[in-house]
Amino acid sequence: MATRHEMISNLRALGIELHPDTKMSEERLKKKLHRALDCAQLLSKRLPSSTLDPANLKSWKGPSQKAFVAGNAIEGHPEMNAMHSASQLSPDEDDHFSEMRQALYSLAQQKDQGLKATLIQDEDEISGMCIKFVDVLHLDDKTPVMILLYDHTVPGVLPPMEQLQFCARELCTPHIHVVASQGSQKLLQRLLLLNSRRLPASYQPPRQPYERNFKLSFVLPTGPLSMVDLGTLNEEKGCDVCGEKATQRCSACESVMYCGKACQTHGWRSHKTQCKALSLGTWSTMKFQSLADTLPMFNGIPVEIFNMNRYTRSDEMHGEEGWASTTRDVGPNIHGTNPFVIKIQTNGDTIRVYDRRRSLDVYLMKSWNLENFLILHAAAGTGFRGLKCYRWAKRVSDWELSICLDRKLPEDPRW
Repeated sequence: MATRHEMISNLRALGIELHPDTKMSEERLKKKLHRALDCAQLLSKRLPSSTLDPANLKSWKGPSQKAFVAGNAIEGHPEMNAMHSASQLSPDEDDHFSEMRQALYSLAQQKDQGLKATLIQDEDEISGMCIKFVDVLHLDDKTPVMILLYDHTVPGVLPPMEQLQFCARELCTPHIHVVASQGSQKLLQRLLLLNSRRLPASYQPPRQPYERNFKLSFVLPTGPLSMVDLGTLNEEKGCDVCGEKATQRCSACESVMYCGKACQTHGWRSHKTQCKALSLGTWSTMKFQSLADTLPMFNGIPVEIFNMNRYTRSDEMHGEEGWASTTRDVGPNIHGTNPFVIKIQTNGDTIRVYDRRRSLDVYLMKSWNLENFLILHAAAGTGFRGLKCYRWAKRVSDWELSICLDRKLPEDPRW
């Protein structure tokens, strides 16, 4: 499987904020990568039970390749991609996640063309995967599930590339293959292994004798992480120094966590500037409103329309029957009394404040509280194009926040 360096690069390609030299253990890196891959497949939405029984699904009607183009607004615009891409790879790191997604699209394309199987291999034909298409099934109107059998070669380990090429020839595809680097093949193998565990043992499609060692799995349309998933995975950093499970917060500012005294002492040099700024900052308590109270003329309109952003995926844009209407309910307090980062946006008449996970999403109208509106409007004016900024905040009550307005973050988070 992947090396430690490859796991870190894959996570960074997915938009997870990790230093290339992070001391996080390989086990925690693996768990975080598995969670990120699940999010990339929208697994919690598509498979709430985390299991898939193909015997209960109907066949997918029509071509499936279009569904496997699961992108977002950033990927569709080169200039926006350069400014806002979630990936944080350095020039010497390869984007195996994007390569893997391209391979999945090629698989869907070849299945639509009527091929029974294909061979994935790198340009030097050192490593490869033989893929047999079993079926494409209908999970929902936007989501095909591609069931497949696969085997792969590892350099220096059986089965050799010649054996995979033999299997491909037996499946009548002697000249068809997908080019993918060794790193993207490893990531695809990890994805297939994760999904193989979600199939019931009772589901066993027919196999040819030479397929007896092939593994059974499935793939779903896979795309970039949503803003909510990026926020969730990036908030779960663990210890600010080593990345291991954190047990205590900085007692002065409470903005970072550590696994113990040794890491807290080690991290003080890099943390002290932010710590002192937050500790000495001025915290202002402000009351906010719901979207329904702020913009009553939009009551009954799907709330998802207000939540679309540059990270919203094309395959997450459902019809109105799958949307919830605006509400006066406040989200659950997932932060407790701990500080967290908020985004403050202004449009000249309304202030919107929310966290990265969208667990908090509140508003303030200019006509409702002019004094607080002007304070927040001025703060937003110090940020990107004078429209938004980022600050630390704490929950005071359901609709009240204490915000440290006079202390900027060292740098804007990837949001």
